[in-house]
Amino acid sequence: MRIAASTNDTIASSPASRKGQAGGTRLDAKTSQRSVAGDDAINILIVDDEPKNLTVLETVLNNPEYRLIRAVSADEALLALLADQFAVLILDIRMPGVTGIELARMIKERKKTAEIPIIFLTAYYNEDQHVLEGYGAGAVDYLHKPVNPEILRSKVAVFAQLYRMQREINAYNQALLAEVTERRQAQAQLLELNDTLEQRVMERTVALRTSAAMLQAATDNASVGLGTLDRNLRFTFVNPAYSRIFGLPLGPVGGQAHELLKAVESKPIAPLLDKALAGERAAGELSQPASGVAGKSSHYSIVCEPERDMDGRIVGVVMVVFDITDRKRSEEHIHLLLREVNHRSKNMLSVVTAIARQTKAPSTEEFIRRFSDRVHALAASHDLLAKSEWRSIAVSELLRAQLAHFGGLIGQRIILNGPAVDLSVAGAQCLGMVIHELATNAAKHGALSSEMGRVEIAWDLKSADDPFALSWIERGGPVVVTPSRRGYGSTVIKDMVELSLDGEVQLDYAPSGLSWRLMCSAQRILDDAGVKSADDPRTSP
Repeated sequence: MRIAASTNDTIASSPASRKGQAGGTRLDAKTSQRSVAGDDAINILIVDDEPKNLTVLETVLNNPEYRLIRAVSADEALLALLADQFAVLILDIRMPGVTGIELARMIKERKKTAEIPIIFLTAYYNEDQHVLEGYGAGAVDYLHKPVNPEILRSKVAVFAQLYRMQREINAYNQALLAEVTERRQAQAQLLELNDTLEQRVMERTVALRTSAAMLQAATDNASVGLGTLDRNLRFTFVNPAYSRIFGLPLGPVGGQAHELLKAVESKPIAPLLDKALAGERAAGELSQPASGVAGKSSHYSIVCEPERDMDGRIVGVVMVVFDITDRKRSEEHIHLLLREVNHRSKNMLSVVTAIARQTKAPSTEEFIRRFSDRVHALAASHDLLAKSEWRSIAVSELLRAQLAHFGGLIGQRIILNGPAVDLSVAGAQCLGMVIHELATNAAKHGALSSEMGRVEIAWDLKSADDPFALSWIERGGPVVVTPSRRGYGSTVIKDMVELSLDGEVQLDYAPSGLSWRLMCSAQRILDDAGVKSADDPRTSP
């Protein structure tokens, strides 16, 4: 894809990225550039036909834990995928020849690469149909340029961590299965030697007891469930973790699997046991429903291997059970975050569009100034929400952020007074716009336009069942005159608030100073946690 020199079409802009573009070395079609990383570094493939975009990505994702492999075409990307394993693929959509969408479909069709997460980057395809096409091609995310570097780094970090965890689980699984098989073989060899070497019976017996004790200690203290069954699917061995996972009674050896396991557990496990008895390695997952009022569901990965004797005959099944509940919950959390980001992005665009439509000005320059001020007010609330991970914002923090440009006036001519109360996301965005409009009006025409004026901002809430109250009262400013027409500011501080928060606004243009009061239900504006404490001391700057 050819990217213009406009900053709107770049991936991210920073001094480091510009330095990388100026001093980077372009590789030929047969070579992939790799960052300096250790032997355990995680491979990340970045694909873009523009070398400068690759350089920017390398700067953004520079991390000693990553090995960044770059490709400027679909052919180079496919060659890299044949040579290495990758935790995530960052792919530009618009490329000459084979497009990013086509390349993604090719990758998903190959068994070896089908599970690699793909993040699409684009500066052109912003329509919903393009986004749907990207997800249909197998992408896990679809980002528009310019991309926020922190967001891109955090997404890549999540996939890198998942890849690292899966690699560790696989290694641990193989090691444990190898140890079990090795000990079984040692026992078989020991029994054979006892038949022919009577003089060493005592020595071998002691060795066997020692080996069995070590195995028992290892399995008793392991967090992984381990069980063995004979050809009739009767338990021959289970460790405590296995009994705990499936709720088996103490000493289940000799019991039938279908009798001891619950129906919800035995049904998905039965096909795995049948495959293992047929000589195949079988793997699957099991979900246990939540138990109790506050219980949570659990998820397990189950591996069944055929157990063979010294002659290679199948004599039973070895079953290993891993708890993957945390991984499943992490995946669900990631999916939830992706949906939430998409939802909030659409909401934010709708708010900005409404601001643009409602902003009126006599000239283009004045429109740009007013529109920019209102968007900056929205951005201030957005920054606070981002810092709190989109959970809640304290009223005092929101007010200080919206009034930051008044500097030293806070605590002297601008008085804040109220309890510790956390606002919801929607409540913070709405009140942030209101406070900006009131502050702008006070600076132009009200109490803050003179040297003696004061503004008193107070809020109150006794409990989560009581209504929430917020007031803005100006004193000591110029004589107030009721405006002859209603503009966007009047719409925001009254109509928008009443509609968004289902509350009541009292707006009084008294000659001594403007007063604005809001009363609404606490459930409409507060975070789920509500009031931190009804007895908290009043805040005072």
